[in-house]
Amino acid sequence: MDQLIQKTIITITSIVITTIVGQFFNVEPIGLFYTAVTCVIITHVDFDKLIENAKNRGFGTLIGGVIGIIFSYIPFPLILKVIIGEFIIIFFCEKKLKIPSAIASVVFLIIVYKISSEAPYLYGFKRVLDTFIGIIITVVITYIFKKMNIFK
Repeated sequence: MDQLIQKTIITITSIVITTIVGQFFNVEPIGLFYTAVTCVIITHVDFDKLIENAKNRGFGTLIGGVIGIIFSYIPFPLILKVIIGEFIIIFFCEKKLKIPSAIASVVFLIIVYKISSEAPYLYGFKRVLDTFIGIIITVVITYIFKKMNIFK
């Protein structure tokens, strides 16, 4: 079966399942959005690449969330928070962990710019949780499809 069709089936199935699970547990729409976005971003028909994408997305979200939460409570002017936080994120992700820094940066900026009216620690925790739920569901769906040879 064509890889594009496989990726489409995996992505849509993952999004549908995360949406059903999220609605069952009354997850707010923004949480469903971040979970679905994770499914879209990490999906790959090659299981090894999927795991690598999942790892990068998970670590990036966790790093951006933690640094964003910490910096949201430091009484610096916003511009200093952004400069110092982005420097730390880019250096740590790209140089030390050898993973893309984009996701960490996005999560960090969402938190320090206070996109949500929730407390930064709660918002950051929810985004990390949403991401990991999306990762788990997408990995499990891909694994099941591959194990059952659905794509023959």
